[in-house]
Amino acid sequence: MLKKYLSRTNLDRSQKANFNILLSFFFKGASIALQFVLVSLTIEYIKPDAYGVWLTLSSLVGWIAIFDIGIGNGLRNKLSESLAKEDYRSAKIYVSTSYAIIGLIALTLSGLYFLISPFIQWQAVFNSDFIQEQELHTVVTVVSLCFFLKFVTDIVNIVAASFQMVSISSILLFISNIGLTGAIWILTKTTTANLVLLALCLSFIPVLVSIATTVFLFRKQFKIVTPSFKAIDFKKSKGIMSLGSQFFILQIITLVVFQTDNILIAQLFQPSDVTDFNISYKYFSVIIMFFSIILTPYWTAFTEAFYKKEYEWIEKTINTLVKYWSLSIIALIIMLFCANFVIKLWLGGVVNVSLPLSISICLYIIVFNWNAIFASFLNGVGKIRIQIMYAIVMGIINIPLSFFLVKYLKWGIYAMPASNFFCLLLGAVISYIQYKKIISNQAKGIWNK
Repeated sequence: MLKKYLSRTNLDRSQKANFNILLSFFFKGASIALQFVLVSLTIEYIKPDAYGVWLTLSSLVGWIAIFDIGIGNGLRNKLSESLAKEDYRSAKIYVSTSYAIIGLIALTLSGLYFLISPFIQWQAVFNSDFIQEQELHTVVTVVSLCFFLKFVTDIVNIVAASFQMVSISSILLFISNIGLTGAIWILTKTTTANLVLLALCLSFIPVLVSIATTVFLFRKQFKIVTPSFKAIDFKKSKGIMSLGSQFFILQIITLVVFQTDNILIAQLFQPSDVTDFNISYKYFSVIIMFFSIILTPYWTAFTEAFYKKEYEWIEKTINTLVKYWSLSIIALIIMLFCANFVIKLWLGGVVNVSLPLSISICLYIIVFNWNAIFASFLNGVGKIRIQIMYAIVMGIINIPLSFFLVKYLKWGIYAMPASNFFCLLLGAVISYIQYKKIISNQAKGIWNK
């Protein structure tokens, strides 16, 4: 049955992608609605200043994700290739070995955290002397430990994507958001503002959902690649890590370019400004979320199609995705005109979002989505050397450019998304050129690596 599912025609590949997109739209759309409610409840519970601290903490913890050294993305390509070849033995080894490596990394990071955390002044890190040092330390500990657990269990999402079942991650997000919204609502009714309780709810519930899903899916749909100690083969890790190491570099630079905004705003402005920025970003990033729903199934599909040399299908799919990108720009323009009304209706005037901030975020999202189209193809076929090169350039100039825009041009918090926009322009051109060279069999040298 599984072999029949995996060996369908390229028409069925499109059908599988469309089916996953429809499922993801439903569950991701419901999740987005729940996230808007969750943000409103959270701000009501701990107020904007403390919420800004929470957002900054989330960004810092997100940096830990780079320590998978690209294993997740390396596994995705290698597992997709093995499934396309119907080499299920190798597929099981890749999955088992990836869990072993990520598990060892998580244990190591946990130990390092407990060694260094007592020596860190968390009030200085978050620029928040209105919260007790001990309380901040407890919050960081709770969030970090839960993240380390989820760090391991989230591999199931990579396996699902390799089976062209990317809607699984949207379903999990939906279930998690139901639990989170209910938990925070209970907190608002039963307790006063407590950052530790908030951290427990927002961190532990997604971990429980991830663990339960991992156990269920490996007993059912993914039984053929269920990880086991016997299947661990660190020799196979070379294949995952050679490709994964390149993805690792991209992950680091992505964090520098896209995950430092909250930290920079907290340091250059005030924690409450982090809230203003994030509310505006959450509003407009709905477009990124929906666009990513469309894109996500195609990473694995591009891997399979490229392996089978079905270039016509790839080109047709890219052209369709560009049309969706054009529609996303129209949607952003409409959202821009409605921004103040929607945010006031959403949060009741607690947060004020400026027009320059809204415009800069929209510009950033436009170029981000364009890059995402071609990154999905290039990542799927493993041709990422040029991405690494221009990503290094972006990583070097992003933070200095943000400082320049703030300190010398006196821009406000909109300098951060504006800096991201300028940095991404280079990649927008280069990634398109590389795609055209590869699809026309003219890629040579660095363009084919």
